[in-house]
Amino acid sequence: MRSIGNRFHSPFVGDVGSGGRQLTTRQVRESAATPIASFRQLVEAVARLSFHNPDYFLIYRGQRRDHLIESNATSLYPAIYRSEGSLPNAELRSRFQTLDRAAALLHAEFRSHAIEGSAKLGKFPELTWAMLQHYEVCPTPLLDVTQSLRVAASFALERAAGDAYVFVLGFPHVHGSISYSVEEELLNIRLLSICPPDAKRPYFQEGFLVGSFPALREAKHPAQDCAARLLAKFRIAAAGFWDEQFQAIPHDALFPAGDRVRDICARVRAQLHGEKRITEAPGDLF
Repeated sequence: MRSIGNRFHSPFVGDVGSGGRQLTTRQVRESAATPIASFRQLVEAVARLSFHNPDYFLIYRGQRRDHLIESNATSLYPAIYRSEGSLPNAELRSRFQTLDRAAALLHAEFRSHAIEGSAKLGKFPELTWAMLQHYEVCPTPLLDVTQSLRVAASFALERAAGDAYVFVLGFPHVHGSISYSVEEELLNIRLLSICPPDAKRPYFQEGFLVGSFPALREAKHPAQDCAARLLAKFRIAAAGFWDEQFQAIPHDALFPAGDRVRDICARVRAQLHGEKRITEAPGDLF
């Protein structure tokens, strides 16, 4: 995944606002997150960011923490590449073997239950990874994001003991269900376009999956860090962020009942745990 570098403008670095000066991704990653007191203020901040960067499709990720690497820069690695310190190549290969096994199990489950779209999953491995990632079956090379600020903020604050974070990423504009960019060495999957109607969760979460293209199986590399596309990071207040006009999305709405694909993925996860203990990466796994 290529870094945006200095190919964007931002009115936000830490506590400082400006008229949209040219920055580097490194500056944003190493800066303190801009404090935000309310959802209304967050929307207004992102509106300024969007105005100054029309060449990018803005997507969001909410987290309880800002995970920093040794250089004190924000890191947004997909779960399969996460580790405390270095990730041994043998461990990464083991994780990909687990992913391949999960993919085979998911294909079998989709076929046996006549789920729409099973043939499409077999053609594009990234679509299978997207389903496994979004339903928390096992770590994958993809990162969960959303096009909804409200969804991102709701996720960030749902289990947060204090303040939480919303990260704004800039990607090429989406064309079709899977957007590959050879020049930027990345991909973007629109879950609403690839998930069968039996999969309810992605439609309520307005979900996307992003990652490097092609995915690297042999070794961890900085090019797999989605923070390379970071335009801004905001620290949102746990107290007083929501009000009567703008309220958090309830957990049961983000994870609706009656989701057949959730039940299928739960069976796949149970089979994986029965065959092999999954090594989970630390932090925000999904």
